[in-house]
Amino acid sequence: MKTVKYNKRLFGCLLLIVLALSAKVDARDIAGKLPRAITTYGTGNEATRIQADRAEYELDSGWVTFAGNVAIKYKDVELRSDRIRYNQKTGDAQALGQVVLVSDDGSIWRGSALDINIRDLAGKIETIDIYTSPFRVLAETGTISKKDTYEVHNATITTCTNEPGRFHWQMSTRRARVRSGDDVTAWGGVPRFFGVPLFYFPYFWKDLSRHYGFRFEPGYQSSWGVYLLSTYKFPIIRDKVNENYLDSRTSLDYRTKRGIAYGERLNWETRDFGEGWFSAYFADDDKPPIGIEDTDRYRLRFNHDWNATYRDQLLMQAIYVSDDLFMHDFFRREFRNMNQPDNYISFTHLGDIYSASLLTRFRLNDFYTQVERLPEAWFNLNSLEIGNTGFYIENKSALGYLNKEYDERYNPMPESYSSVRFDSLTTMSKPMKFFGFLNLNPRAGYRATYYSKTLDKITQSTTSEIITTNEYGDVESVYSTTNETLEYEDGSDFRSVLEFGMEASLKAFGHWRDESGNIWRHIVEPYANYTFIPEPNILPDELYQFDDVDSINKQHFVRLGVRNRWQVRQQESSRIYERLYMNFFAEINLDPEEGFDNIDRLYFETRYRPNTWMRFDFESWYDAQESELESASIRLMAWHNVFNTDVEFRYRNDNSSLLLGNLTWRINQPWSINVFGRYEFEGSQVEEIGSWIQHKWDCMAIRLYLSVEPGHGERRDGSPEKDDYKISIAGWLTDFPPDSIRERDYR
Repeated sequence: MKTVKYNKRLFGCLLLIVLALSAKVDARDIAGKLPRAITTYGTGNEATRIQADRAEYELDSGWVTFAGNVAIKYKDVELRSDRIRYNQKTGDAQALGQVVLVSDDGSIWRGSALDINIRDLAGKIETIDIYTSPFRVLAETGTISKKDTYEVHNATITTCTNEPGRFHWQMSTRRARVRSGDDVTAWGGVPRFFGVPLFYFPYFWKDLSRHYGFRFEPGYQSSWGVYLLSTYKFPIIRDKVNENYLDSRTSLDYRTKRGIAYGERLNWETRDFGEGWFSAYFADDDKPPIGIEDTDRYRLRFNHDWNATYRDQLLMQAIYVSDDLFMHDFFRREFRNMNQPDNYISFTHLGDIYSASLLTRFRLNDFYTQVERLPEAWFNLNSLEIGNTGFYIENKSALGYLNKEYDERYNPMPESYSSVRFDSLTTMSKPMKFFGFLNLNPRAGYRATYYSKTLDKITQSTTSEIITTNEYGDVESVYSTTNETLEYEDGSDFRSVLEFGMEASLKAFGHWRDESGNIWRHIVEPYANYTFIPEPNILPDELYQFDDVDSINKQHFVRLGVRNRWQVRQQESSRIYERLYMNFFAEINLDPEEGFDNIDRLYFETRYRPNTWMRFDFESWYDAQESELESASIRLMAWHNVFNTDVEFRYRNDNSSLLLGNLTWRINQPWSINVFGRYEFEGSQVEEIGSWIQHKWDCMAIRLYLSVEPGHGERRDGSPEKDDYKISIAGWLTDFPPDSIRERDYR
């Protein structure tokens, strides 16, 4: 009887196996309810991992149906759905329900149904919702192919993140192609802003990493009238693999008071040869300034920067303008930063113990005064110990052909001059330390300078007789003597300058812990720097003046100062912050001229960081001989979650006293406001004051500019300068911030 029962059980098991081999078998019918498990097909880099609540196997065909929170991961591609039928042999997958596909580039597709080969990443999709940063694409049907390319029909494209039907902007297209991480192309596109259609694009293309397309700035300016600045930026070379780009910006501008202007700007970026740009901007000016007769005005500019290696750098810049007021009239911000064009080619090499450079600085326009270097080479030897002697040597040398040209409009025009100059300064020093805290560093230097041309000055006295009649009618003779100094070019000469000096310093510090557990350290460093330069064999009056090298004369002074540092190590982060730095010194002239005091100049500098969101800097020079402030600079910067500000005051006793400031306040998430201005104290003149107001949605922003530059001074014709009022509007997609918010600053 026992044998019979055993055979019945064996027969039942065999029957169950036969049924399983002849048809698909539900794993739950064999083993009951299984816990969520991970299944792996393949090995190594080609492995496919599947996670699901349950599975049904079709053993002959290789298909497996997974259900319940299914996730299939192959390399960096992940497919998730409620139910997925997967072929372990071919990699085909049929997903239904809430389908999510995460591609290897991070783009996300959501839909209701998907037929795809997960290994080739190719297939058909329905009810499409694709997110490929920063675009979201909604469509009815489409396909996905290799290289993460989606082809969709009847699509809506946007960068907004709110719900469909409430997009702030969108583009409805007949057909679109999305290449994740690369670009979006659409045919038959109609852009809508807040639901309002604007125009029709038969063809639309957008790069996902570079900001190609149209840019506009409408506005009004008193000196321009109503204007519209427009630009279209497009690629000429777009090699993302090798990181080589050549972009073009074509500009067409119209100003009702000045006429039409147009420009072309080429920007290039290369992985091997650096980056740069060339700009040509032409204006057919209907209202040029008084004194400028030609209405065809223009600016040509070339810039290129190349870091050939981490030690070698090439910098180039060339600017040519039609007249000296063109930058002022059309590129006001650039004019403030550089009111005279600077043209140069510079190559610099940094060695382990030296640096060397070749510089060419030249003048392109004859209506500027400039010292040209055609060219000038310099070599610096860093401080280097001589063997193990403890003595250090350093050298600074330069050789160049220098030429000073004057503005051709001078009347009378000064005569230009030039000279070959070789200048070399060699300094030796011997750092020493005594008592563990006193540092002494005596030094001795010799400066040799060769000039191919020098000056010879001759003073001529002329006596003239003036015959007058006094109040009694008698004739009297009055003799007047005038002295005139004439300069003549002389031959070559060699100047020798000796320099002796000594630096001394010491440090003292103390520590304490505050109530919060932070450790503070105060460092005090008194120092002195003594310098003596005997009178050189050639005085500055006998040399052509190009820069500070030519004005070296006898000096005998000592600089006495003290540095203070307050540093804190925070208990939470263990980081060290320098809260306050102060540096003060006095320059004491040890051989003053008759009638002058010993104290020459005073210097004070401080940098204060009361917290992580505020910074205060101050620097000043005080002329003790004249009892006046020579220069000063004060700057306050603060940045916070809701505001940031930058206020600066610059004072020069022989130039200007300028106050600059701006404050940006983020009122709430969508609204921000900024106020800015510049005030010149010397002339009690507001140079510019203005504001911008910005509203930002989740995917786009718009900014309104308002400003005025009050007129001051006179024009060339003697008439007073008029106030210049400005108003302009700028808008952009927040995921594609422009190169410059205002088009006027990028031409």
